[in-house]
Amino acid sequence: MELWHVIHDGSLNLEDVNLQFAVGSVLTVRDVSSDFPGEGERVILCLSDDKMAELLPVAMERDWEIMPLPHMGNQLSTLRFGLEPELNSAISHALAQETASIRVLTCNGIPVLSSVLVGETLTLDNQVASKVSWSLLRGFLKSVKKLRSVRFTITTDKEQKSVTAGIGLIALAGPGHKFLGKELNNQTVWDDARSTVLVLAPRSILEYISLLLKIIFVYSIRLRNLPPYIGLIRSRRVVLDLVKGIDFSVDGVPMSSDHLELETSKNPLRVRLGRHFPKSINTSVTEKDIVRVKHLPTGEAVQILSDFHLPFFNHASEDEFRDLFLSIKESAVFSRPFLSLMVMSALLALFGLYANSAPVIIGAMILSPLMGPIISLSMGLARSQSMLISESLKTLSLGILVTLLCAIAVTTMMPFRTITGEMAARLTPNLLDLGVAVISGVAGAYANAKEEIAKSLAGVAIAVALVPPLCMIGVGLGWMERDVVRGATLLFATNLVGITVAGSLTFLALGFTPFKLARKGLFMSLSLLALVSIPLYFSFGELIEKNNITEAITKESLTINGNEIKIEPIAVYIGEVTRVRLQAISQSPLNNQDIESIKSSLTNKLNRPLTVEISVLLKR
Repeated sequence: MELWHVIHDGSLNLEDVNLQFAVGSVLTVRDVSSDFPGEGERVILCLSDDKMAELLPVAMERDWEIMPLPHMGNQLSTLRFGLEPELNSAISHALAQETASIRVLTCNGIPVLSSVLVGETLTLDNQVASKVSWSLLRGFLKSVKKLRSVRFTITTDKEQKSVTAGIGLIALAGPGHKFLGKELNNQTVWDDARSTVLVLAPRSILEYISLLLKIIFVYSIRLRNLPPYIGLIRSRRVVLDLVKGIDFSVDGVPMSSDHLELETSKNPLRVRLGRHFPKSINTSVTEKDIVRVKHLPTGEAVQILSDFHLPFFNHASEDEFRDLFLSIKESAVFSRPFLSLMVMSALLALFGLYANSAPVIIGAMILSPLMGPIISLSMGLARSQSMLISESLKTLSLGILVTLLCAIAVTTMMPFRTITGEMAARLTPNLLDLGVAVISGVAGAYANAKEEIAKSLAGVAIAVALVPPLCMIGVGLGWMERDVVRGATLLFATNLVGITVAGSLTFLALGFTPFKLARKGLFMSLSLLALVSIPLYFSFGELIEKNNITEAITKESLTINGNEIKIEPIAVYIGEVTRVRLQAISQSPLNNQDIESIKSSLTNKLNRPLTVEISVLLKR
């Protein structure tokens, strides 16, 4: 049998242990001094976390082979070494295992069993202990207004230096952090003689919320594809220089210092690991540093964020703003290519409307250059830049005028005045159309701000459909039809205002303008949006009413004089007296009395006066 020395804090009763090993010396914590076991001995440790941390340096110095055992006061040790909670099971498993060599993380010379938390990190240790993800959300709601970004100077073992600003740092010691993702629990991360430091650097409360939701609901943060607001540093030694007054903790114990040295032990710790420790063990030692902080705040952004409460919206970098603003400024200028595209898209949309062809109309939407000046107008309103607003409105007005002139000219030359299905679809806008416009405005602004997804602008143009309703205004003017002009104008105004407002809010959320600067323009555009929403609300109510009538009629089946009649609605027109176009499927012809019976039945069911127009299909 193997000979094992035992060091415990008085809580271990060897009589309760299934002795599958030979017992050497037995020491309690209050007795240990010069009586420690000698070099290379096997030692069982049944200690609380704080005493375990005190003895780990001795174990590495004397090259002990240790067997940590579960204990009421060593939850962190249990997670660190993957122990089973039941004492005899833990011993049986450990005795059957080969000895593993793992590295121990130290912070300013203090062994770390779980983590080192610096600044306003998510209370990760409490999360591990409670296993209640919603505790993070409760903690966030209490402290969100206090979130403050501070400056960190990080130096690796290879003298790679990074200066950034973030709300906190997390140095992880060993597995057991499953709430940050399965990949962080892979043991190969912990046993290659490098410490792992995560830098939490959201630039806004919105990004912080995004991080929180990933942890609570997605339950995964991958090291290979970290979010842009998390940095990763892996090195044998990491030096952190902090702003004075920033709190940090080692395994939940509060401490104070503005200089932290995180270092993995040069000598490995020889240990019999528990059943729950990850199976893949990487015993190789590497000297290569990993520094992935290119997306974190640097330079001017560090100065902007340091020592200030985290803003609700992100602040874009100077480079991001300069490139976007130049691009948007070009889109606001009226040019010959803009005029040519405007004429072609207008003509294409008109022929598509008359031909009742959706594919042709989609082609016109893609050709239309109207999204450019509208997005420019959004940026102008967001930043209260009068020159950009006036240039955008000028270009937009000329584009609208060109489209109307083309539509009026084509309409006067057309020999027929029939409203096709595609035309009718642009004459009754409602709140659903406003929703489409708002989402498209967000997508348009986001696609302009992110060069890598600018190719999606064609899809945005299709969703918005600016040119078809504008052409329908021209058709209504050519026909001198007031209802056509009114319906198409409302749809175009809905799209224009919805995109503009949503685009301005998106630029605000992306950090391209401060709220104080955007307040005036947003107030004006939101007022217009509210004004446009009034008729859309009533139109949407009318749509719901039509849908309810259609559903009620669809389920209707009558039997008149032994003749079963199935009723199918074709169209519903809401007015002082509701007019319903129906199709009646019958096995025999219907007379006036049958028609009156159908009308009377529907009137009673819908509880409203009706005018019915019935076409009869005979079923044989």
